[in-house]
Amino acid sequence: MKATAIIWLLLAESTSICTGTKPFKSDTRNQPLFLTPFIEDGRLEEAKTLSRVGSLGDVEDVASYAGFLTVNKDMGSNMFFWFFPAKESPETAPVILWLQGGTGSSSMMGLFTESGPFVITDTRIPKLRESTWTRSFSVLYVDNPVGAGFSFTGKEQGYARNETDVGRNLLEALQQFFTLFHELADNEFYVAGESYAGKYVPAVAYAIHKAVQPRVRINLKGIAIGNGVVELESMLDYADYLYQLGLVDHNQAEIVRQWCDKARHYIEHKRYADAAKIFDHVILCGAIRHAT
Repeated sequence: MKATAIIWLLLAESTSICTGTKPFKSDTRNQPLFLTPFIEDGRLEEAKTLSRVGSLGDVEDVASYAGFLTVNKDMGSNMFFWFFPAKESPETAPVILWLQGGTGSSSMMGLFTESGPFVITDTRIPKLRESTWTRSFSVLYVDNPVGAGFSFTGKEQGYARNETDVGRNLLEALQQFFTLFHELADNEFYVAGESYAGKYVPAVAYAIHKAVQPRVRINLKGIAIGNGVVELESMLDYADYLYQLGLVDHNQAEIVRQWCDKARHYIEHKRYADAAKIFDHVILCGAIRHAT
């Protein structure tokens, strides 16, 4: 929550979401920017101008665009994105969609702590990152699923219940994004994420692959998953791994094996909360418990 609040403050204080070089009037600049009506009306240049994010504080201006894409009008579901065109050869650079894990973590975490052009210092002042993906790649950070980060829905039914929902919402967001930035639609496109995004990344890639008569053809070339949660039953085999790394001795490895076997048993019987507690206790050292 603290990180999200800082990011929102930075966006709100930026003179970036503006028309030309003049910031929004005070009665509109801090309101959510819904880009879908502009996209549907073909007012693409106006949408780009409004979504342009300028300098954050005293940091050198980095070209970027941010706003909301409505992915389900009936539910009032909107997804927040922040897009950074590549610094080098943006016209031809591959486009990467970055999805955070969690579940429910904002992709702004990846932007500010992992791969984006900015970092937030301990004094909450932004500065430029020395090494960033956005030098050679255009990176699209999306708060996913609906309800994570700044993405929101107007109805309880608007929250994703499964990966099909996740894929459908992201596909709709991407259709609008590549309509807005139509000059990038033919560029190579990759979906990347970490942790629980091991579920999200295949979901949106599959949705793109199976899309019937999409408004915009997306040039999907591949996916990348780091430290991903994909299929827990087969992944819960840490005993030998930790032993071979020298992190546990033989006796400790047997204890880890017993706990992992118990967690798999819980998963098989759909006792997911109990399995999660074991995973948190044995592998994550209480990270989930302390976070809540």
